[in-house]
Amino acid sequence: MADTVPKEPFPAPGEPGGPPAPVPVSFPVWNGRDLLELAGFFCLGLVVLMLGAQAAGSLLTLYLGRPALTADPVYLGMAQILMTNLLNGLVLFFIYRTVTVKYRSPFWTSLKWREPTAAPAGIFLVSGALLALVMGALSSRIPGIEDLPVTELLQYPQTAVFLGVTAIAVAPLVEEVVFRGFIFPVLERRWGSVAAVLLTALMFTSLHVSQLWGSWMAVSLILLVGLALSLVRALTGALLPAYLLHLAYNATLCLLSLIGLALEGTPASE
Repeated sequence: MADTVPKEPFPAPGEPGGPPAPVPVSFPVWNGRDLLELAGFFCLGLVVLMLGAQAAGSLLTLYLGRPALTADPVYLGMAQILMTNLLNGLVLFFIYRTVTVKYRSPFWTSLKWREPTAAPAGIFLVSGALLALVMGALSSRIPGIEDLPVTELLQYPQTAVFLGVTAIAVAPLVEEVVFRGFIFPVLERRWGSVAAVLLTALMFTSLHVSQLWGSWMAVSLILLVGLALSLVRALTGALLPAYLLHLAYNATLCLLSLIGLALEGTPASE
């Protein structure tokens, strides 16, 4: 009896006589050279923005006729936060262009921006809030914590609000995309998960040293936070859980700071 099942006219990829099977795309598609280019781009952007901030301050002083403007702590604080946000935008643009233009890869999928499969997303929000409560309690016992550079930004309503918005809406997204989304997988592929967790936590901490300058205990606490975020990224294999943990952590800290300022009744300025 003749075989009535139609046969494929050509062998499928990978079959004998057929074309070779497609080579699976490695993760991540970017590499260590791209990390070095990111570092160079960051340094260049920082220098350009610092020079631009100085030029803007000089122009404002010249045209407004207020020599003391650049010495105003509110102006300096707002300028510092604005420059940080602009630098964050430039870094995000570099990463987005590298992934989507240079390697023609979907951005969020390439960064493994997905929900965890082992635990609901809400667990990481709750964990971030609890982590903030623990770190807040420990920070309150650090001597001289009120004299840190980041604390000075909370003394004025303008800088406190701007810093809070940045800490919630900008910092978690940018820092997770950079450290746990872009840098982490390259380090993990080259040296393993343990090295990736430790190195990205140290990089994360170095970013916050200027805000906590003068207290190694405060720097040690932020290192623990960085380790927690990188560990979540390693255990879940996804970026979204680390972002949710970071978002809840920052939001809870901002809420605690607002409550503390309200209870103290500290005047904004004189």
